[in-house]
Amino acid sequence: MKARIPILSVLLFLAVCCGSRKAAEREAYASLDTVIRLYEAGADTIDAELLAPALSYFPSKGDASTRGRLWFHWGLICFDQGAYDQAIVSYEKALEQTRISGDRHLEGLVCRAIADTYNGTYNIREDTVYMRKAWRAFDAPEDSLYRAEVALRLAAAYMNAREWDKADTLLQEVLPVCARNRALLGRGLDVYSFYLLNSPSADPERAIQCFRAAEDAGFRLSDEKLCDWGYALYLTGREAQADRLWDSLARLHPEGLAQLQYRQYDRYCLEGKVEQALPLMERIVFRQDSLLRVQASEAVSRAQRDYLEAVAEGERLTAARERDRKRTTWGVAALVIVLLLITGYAIAQEARERLDTVRLALEESERMTRRLTEAEQRHINKIETLQRSARNREATLQEIRSDYLEMFRDGYRRLGRLFEDKQFAETQAKTESVLYRRVCQELQDIDGDSKGFQRLQEYIEDHLDHPIASLRQDIPTLNEKDIRLFCYLVIGYDAPLIATLMGVGKGRTVHDWKSRLVTRIRRLPASRARRYLDLIR
Repeated sequence: MKARIPILSVLLFLAVCCGSRKAAEREAYASLDTVIRLYEAGADTIDAELLAPALSYFPSKGDASTRGRLWFHWGLICFDQGAYDQAIVSYEKALEQTRISGDRHLEGLVCRAIADTYNGTYNIREDTVYMRKAWRAFDAPEDSLYRAEVALRLAAAYMNAREWDKADTLLQEVLPVCARNRALLGRGLDVYSFYLLNSPSADPERAIQCFRAAEDAGFRLSDEKLCDWGYALYLTGREAQADRLWDSLARLHPEGLAQLQYRQYDRYCLEGKVEQALPLMERIVFRQDSLLRVQASEAVSRAQRDYLEAVAEGERLTAARERDRKRTTWGVAALVIVLLLITGYAIAQEARERLDTVRLALEESERMTRRLTEAEQRHINKIETLQRSARNREATLQEIRSDYLEMFRDGYRRLGRLFEDKQFAETQAKTESVLYRRVCQELQDIDGDSKGFQRLQEYIEDHLDHPIASLRQDIPTLNEKDIRLFCYLVIGYDAPLIATLMGVGKGRTVHDWKSRLVTRIRRLPASRARRYLDLIR
């Protein structure tokens, strides 16, 4: 007993450690899943603390797909908080994991998020680079809407860079997809109208049609797009409409609307009004200078990103060394535990083998008893089924015998009446003619005319529980000759008599006809078919 105490202590310690690791893993997965669901539900901001359990667990554990989703959503949180440098580093880590896992959909999402980050800092060059990567990553058929959305943004970037041919190629690919999806229709009309208004092959009239199509479809045009609409009206000679639209926008934006200044500057340049264009040009130059300063400062951000990536690489190497150290420690501990378990196993092996032998014998005996019991029960069930079937069959035959006995008695009653008529006829002068008329009257029920056959059907229906009506319902395709044959077979007429009554000539024809009728009856369910076959055999 004393030798087993260390083994039990070690096992208890391992169980506690394993349980704590499982709890940490469950908490990490729950943390990540909660953040993912919040973003999918459209949450504007997410508390960084929600992702803390996953951040402390998954960087050194989990598969590449899980780590990729972790860094992607951590980047989204950093982006929402305005920490663009940290967001870029996190996205780059996520991108590295997608290359390991091969998750093209997540790669497209990460590249699009990186493009959003650069677009937020006016770094158009990097924005276009990563938007192009996202467009290539969304290559699966199920990602067609993602690909179309990225293609629209990429086309807009090409147009801002004056690469009109590339923009036109993308638009020709994506516009049919936008036409089939309302979620992309408004954005597609927006981008295409910009192309029609500003490209070398500008068509302001078609641009106006795009604006109207978007408005008719229920999409609200931004004030910047309304400025472009006014410019398109001006280019098509509708200056009064353009002025009214621009004046309404100017009243809405007393501080000045940048896009309106651009379009009015273009108008004054086209009209040669230099004095009116000059103040607008100064404002535009001042605004562009501000953007240039932001873009110049972005170079510092890129340098900071490179530095942070180098730091992250160092962190990854440190984490890898820490993982190796932990693996070595756990390996040694596992080896010690295995040795202890082997020792304990050797002590208990002999007793366990004896117990196993007894247990196996008992289990085999129980299995044999269970199989015999199941076989006995199956035989009992089969016997009961056959007995029920025999009882049902006997009851059916008994009913048919009773019906036939009644018909048999009825036939003898008719013969008795004929005998009475014969005795009566012998007292008359014309014995044969009286008896002949009486016999003809009795034979009307089997005569082939419609009235006689109708009486025969009524006779069978009354005495045999309406088999003809049931047969008509079960086999609706039977014709009247088939029904007549069935009635004659029920009464018990032989083939020559049936041939005579039905005018078919030979008994062989009746046999073939009966065989076809029996074949059609046998196709019915067994319980119903047996009733008809018992009547005509």
